Amino acid sequence: MIQVAFNISPLKTGHKTRGVGTYTKNLLNALQKRSDVQVEEFENLSAVGSADIIHYPWFDLFFHTLPFKKKFPTVVTIFDVIPLVFPKQHPLGTKGKINLFLQRLSLSGCKQIITDSLASQKDITIYLQQKVDKIKVIPLAADGHFKVLSGAKLIGIKNKYHLPDRFILYVGDANYTKNLPVLIESFNKLRLQGFEDLRLVLVGGVFLKKVDNINHAEIESLKSVNKLISQGNFEEFIIRPGQVDTEELVGFYNLATVYVQPSLYEGFGLPILEAMSCGCPVISSMTSSLPEVAGKAAVFFDPESSGQLVKVLQEVLIDKSLRIKLSKLGLQQASKFSWEGVVDETIKAYHQALEI
Repeated sequence: MIQVAFNISPLKTGHKTRGVGTYTKNLLNALQKRSDVQVEEFENLSAVGSADIIHYPWFDLFFHTLPFKKKFPTVVTIFDVIPLVFPKQHPLGTKGKINLFLQRLSLSGCKQIITDSLASQKDITIYLQQKVDKIKVIPLAADGHFKVLSGAKLIGIKNKYHLPDRFILYVGDANYTKNLPVLIESFNKLRLQGFEDLRLVLVGGVFLKKVDNINHAEIESLKSVNKLISQGNFEEFIIRPGQVDTEELVGFYNLATVYVQPSLYEGFGLPILEAMSCGCPVISSMTSSLPEVAGKAAVFFDPESSGQLVKVLQEVLIDKSLRIKLSKLGLQQASKFSWEGVVDETIKAYHQALEI
């Protein structure tokens, strides 16, 4: 039996409602169900008396979250290094540069690095100067709550949020790499081409934030999205419900006509799997990790081409048989990813770390 000390800090901070928190919660729950692993939760390393493995389920590029001294063999999960891939949108101050340097040094003492895609594995070798054979790729999975639903529960969610019969769904953040201006522009073009009943639903707490008076490089993308919506008078056609709980989010995926992931870049792209698990047809940009996740179960487009997105949206919205096909293919693709698989591969990473 392996004794694992598992850092739960992401469950105590703002990360808990983001992808890092979801990963930490789901992996921790899955590990605790295993008979071959004994898990001790910790926030401060000094509280850990004994362990075979220490696991930090997140890695912050610009804060010193990973200690230099490794009390025990250490495994760390790095989801992506997107701020280093797009440095103009994530400018570093002096403190950020110092912390990035310190984090790189700390990383060199880890036995294993876990990441969620081949795209992220490649980035980690380039931007964090880590050897590829030290980085284990373990794809994520959708939470078990995400599944096909029907009946009164869906009607209740539809009525509560005043959702139309046909809508495009997007779930996530509004930073630069999410590429939301292209999605909004494409939606407006569709609406002007005869899809007057169509609506766009943007799910995420970020879409209700008031940021007009905040000057920060990472806020600029959200400000540009808000400006695009207000200047185009799209408010009545774009629904922004804010952050919704998991059960309601499952309903959104089930009710949506199509889910669109317009990103310029993703470390993984979990909403694609969530949508597919709910039988929602998926349209995705053809970049970074997204083809790995979606496989042959999505319609792809160039994220820098609004015209191409409009074209594929028209095809999917008009062709019911195509939507049915994508729904079936999506369910099959999503079934290839499971938290049982994630925990199996994670335990293998622990064993590999102990052998090094």
